[in-house]
Amino acid sequence: MHTLHRVFLAVGSVLLGNTVSAQRAEATTDLRQFSEQRLRHQKTLGLALGSYALANIAVGSIAAGQTSGQTRYFHQMNVYWNLFNLGIAGAGLLGGRKRSTGGETLADAVRQHENLKQLLLVNAGLDVAYVVGGAYLRQRADLKPDKADQLRGYGTSVMVQGGFLLAFDLVNYFIAKNRGDRQERLLLSAGPSGVGVVVPIR
Repeated sequence: MHTLHRVFLAVGSVLLGNTVSAQRAEATTDLRQFSEQRLRHQKTLGLALGSYALANIAVGSIAAGQTSGQTRYFHQMNVYWNLFNLGIAGAGLLGGRKRSTGGETLADAVRQHENLKQLLLVNAGLDVAYVVGGAYLRQRADLKPDKADQLRGYGTSVMVQGGFLLAFDLVNYFIAKNRGDRQERLLLSAGPSGVGVVVPIR
């Protein structure tokens, strides 16, 4: 009986060890997928913003030379604004190429995910300020008749660009939140040995 007890104990230890190893491997795979998903989303953000910026620069450059009045100034500001957008998109894409998910720990991945969401929300707040700023420029046109066309054209452009960026940032915030938060909770709720660990993220 004593020998049989030892056999059962040995078999149980082997099975438990295999289970823990499998859980750890699964957790590592899930973590890698979580991190790679974030990097793919960041790349998509850069490509989308860069494409939008290039289209605006191309159209604005042509239209500014073929129009006059506030329409001309509208297209001019679109070009100026999107040169800035193009720089942001390019910097983001270059930075993304240098990042690797290989050495990311769970804490690193969670922090990066939360940082992305926070950045998008901060940007959305700035976008609201851009729209308000554009409306202010248009209002100033009534007080400066000699620069009315420029102020109205620039103001309208800033409002349109700010409105686009607001929608862009909010849509991508909710995509990041809906895709990533569920995975984040699953990763945080299962420790390396399957023991539940809950860490609140606010």
